[in-house]
Amino acid sequence: MLETLQHEAYDHTVWVVRPTRSLTWQEAKRWLCLISLIPLASGGLFLWFGAPFVLPFAGLEIALLWAAFYYVQWQGQWREVIDLSTRALVIERGRHEPTQREEFDPAWVRVELEQRGRWSHSSLFLRSHGRYTELGSFLTDGERKTLAKALINALKKSR
Repeated sequence: MLETLQHEAYDHTVWVVRPTRSLTWQEAKRWLCLISLIPLASGGLFLWFGAPFVLPFAGLEIALLWAAFYYVQWQGQWREVIDLSTRALVIERGRHEPTQREEFDPAWVRVELEQRGRWSHSSLFLRSHGRYTELGSFLTDGERKTLAKALINALKKSR
């Protein structure tokens, strides 16, 4: 998902790039509780009929399902903030606060959208003076293309 924030002076643009996640953690927990009833009920039914070893595997299935949902929600908190001004192009990455920061000179930076193969996804790179960084690896190809066009247009205006 791509959000663009532009300040009034038009010399400062900020993009917030984050993965698209349709469920919040609260909604995911509700669905998980509902889905967890199925293996729990089947394990209880097998326990009732004298097969007690099915219940631990049902519990393991529920635990793995919760772990998978938690991992997806945790990955969905990733953010890339791209801040373009006339002086610098700054990229900050992190979940709740920036943990990585890269800075480029906007006069020299190149935006490259590479298609590796016919069936593989594209990659968006910023390159300058032998350094490069990949942007939006979690985006779809269409979102990546939109971001590339927006960056190219904004860089042309800032030069």
